[in-house]
Amino acid sequence: MKKKDKIDNELGELLKKESFDAAPNQWFTHRVLHRLPVKKDTTAQRYAWFFYLAAVLVCVGYWLWMFFFTDTTVITVRDILYFGIATIVTIMLMFSPIVALFRRE
Repeated sequence: MKKKDKIDNELGELLKKESFDAAPNQWFTHRVLHRLPVKKDTTAQRYAWFFYLAAVLVCVGYWLWMFFFTDTTVITVRDILYFGIATIVTIMLMFSPIVALFRRE
Protein backbone atom coordinates (compact mmCIF):
# COMPACT_ATOMS: atom_id res chain seq x y z
CA MET A 1 0.00 0.00 0.00
CA LYS A 2 1.30 3.43 -0.95
CA LYS A 3 2.10 5.85 1.85
CA LYS A 4 0.42 9.22 1.76
CA ASP A 5 2.69 12.05 0.74
CA LYS A 6 2.27 15.82 1.05
CA ILE A 7 0.08 16.15 -2.06
CA ASP A 8 -2.29 13.41 -0.86
CA ASN A 9 -2.71 15.14 2.50
CA GLU A 10 -3.33 18.53 0.86
CA LEU A 11 -5.89 17.03 -1.53
CA GLY A 12 -7.66 15.30 1.37
CA GLU A 13 -7.89 18.52 3.34
CA LEU A 14 -9.14 20.43 0.27
CA LEU A 15 -11.86 17.86 -0.35
CA LYS A 16 -12.98 17.98 3.29
CA LYS A 17 -13.07 21.77 3.25
CA GLU A 18 -14.88 22.16 -0.09
CA SER A 19 -17.27 19.19 0.13
CA PHE A 20 -21.02 19.60 0.36
CA ASP A 21 -22.36 19.22 3.89
CA ALA A 22 -25.55 17.16 3.63
CA ALA A 23 -28.47 17.67 5.95
CA PRO A 24 -28.83 14.93 8.58
CA ASN A 25 -31.08 12.06 7.50
CA GLN A 26 -31.98 9.27 9.91
CA TRP A 27 -32.33 6.69 7.09
CA PHE A 28 -29.09 7.52 5.30
CA THR A 29 -26.83 5.37 7.51
CA HIS A 30 -29.22 2.43 7.41
CA ARG A 31 -29.44 2.46 3.60
CA VAL A 32 -25.71 2.92 3.09
CA LEU A 33 -24.78 0.11 5.49
CA HIS A 34 -27.07 -2.33 3.68
CA ARG A 35 -25.43 -1.53 0.34
CA LEU A 36 -21.84 -1.98 1.49
CA PRO A 37 -20.03 -5.09 0.26
CA VAL A 38 -19.58 -7.94 2.70
CA LYS A 39 -16.26 -7.98 4.54
CA LYS A 40 -14.03 -10.77 3.29
CA ASP A 41 -13.21 -13.60 5.64
CA THR A 42 -9.43 -14.02 5.87
CA THR A 43 -9.50 -17.36 7.73
CA ALA A 44 -9.11 -19.37 4.54
CA GLN A 45 -6.22 -17.17 3.45
CA ARG A 46 -4.44 -17.76 6.76
CA TYR A 47 -4.86 -21.51 6.41
CA ALA A 48 -3.61 -21.31 2.82
CA TRP A 49 -0.44 -19.50 3.93
CA PHE A 50 0.10 -22.02 6.72
CA PHE A 51 -0.16 -24.98 4.37
CA TYR A 52 1.96 -23.25 1.74
CA LEU A 53 4.76 -22.61 4.26
CA ALA A 54 4.46 -26.18 5.54
CA ALA A 55 4.78 -27.50 1.98
CA VAL A 56 7.84 -25.31 1.38
CA LEU A 57 9.49 -26.61 4.56
CA VAL A 58 8.75 -30.22 3.62
CA CYS A 59 10.10 -29.63 0.12
CA VAL A 60 13.30 -27.99 1.41
CA GLY A 61 13.73 -30.80 3.93
CA TYR A 62 13.32 -33.42 1.22
CA TRP A 63 15.91 -31.79 -1.05
CA LEU A 64 18.40 -31.47 1.82
CA TRP A 65 17.84 -35.12 2.73
CA MET A 66 18.15 -36.12 -0.94
CA PHE A 67 21.51 -34.41 -1.45
CA PHE A 68 23.16 -35.17 1.89
CA PHE A 69 21.82 -38.51 3.11
CA THR A 70 21.06 -40.68 0.08
CA ASP A 71 23.37 -43.20 -1.47
CA THR A 72 24.04 -42.08 -5.02
CA THR A 73 25.94 -45.22 -6.03
CA VAL A 74 22.69 -47.11 -6.60
CA ILE A 75 19.65 -45.52 -8.21
CA THR A 76 16.36 -47.36 -7.98
CA VAL A 77 13.01 -46.81 -9.63
CA ARG A 78 11.75 -45.50 -6.29
CA ASP A 79 14.52 -42.87 -6.28
CA ILE A 80 13.57 -41.75 -9.79
CA LEU A 81 9.89 -41.63 -8.83
CA TYR A 82 10.59 -39.62 -5.66
CA PHE A 83 12.87 -37.28 -7.56
CA GLY A 84 10.23 -36.69 -10.24
CA ILE A 85 7.47 -36.03 -7.71
CA ALA A 86 9.71 -33.70 -5.69
CA THR A 87 10.63 -31.80 -8.86
CA ILE A 88 6.97 -31.34 -9.82
CA VAL A 89 6.00 -30.23 -6.30
CA THR A 90 8.93 -27.80 -6.17
CA ILE A 91 7.96 -26.24 -9.51
CA MET A 92 4.33 -25.93 -8.37
CA LEU A 93 5.43 -24.26 -5.12
CA MET A 94 7.63 -21.84 -7.03
CA PHE A 95 4.89 -20.74 -9.41
CA SER A 96 1.84 -20.71 -7.11
CA PRO A 97 2.57 -17.25 -5.61
CA ILE A 98 3.05 -15.84 -9.11
CA VAL A 99 -0.28 -17.28 -10.28
CA ALA A 100 -2.00 -15.91 -7.17
CA LEU A 101 -0.58 -12.45 -7.88
CA PHE A 102 -1.92 -12.43 -11.44
CA ARG A 103 -5.30 -13.76 -10.32
CA ARG A 104 -5.81 -10.85 -7.89
CA GLU A 105 -5.43 -8.17 -10.54
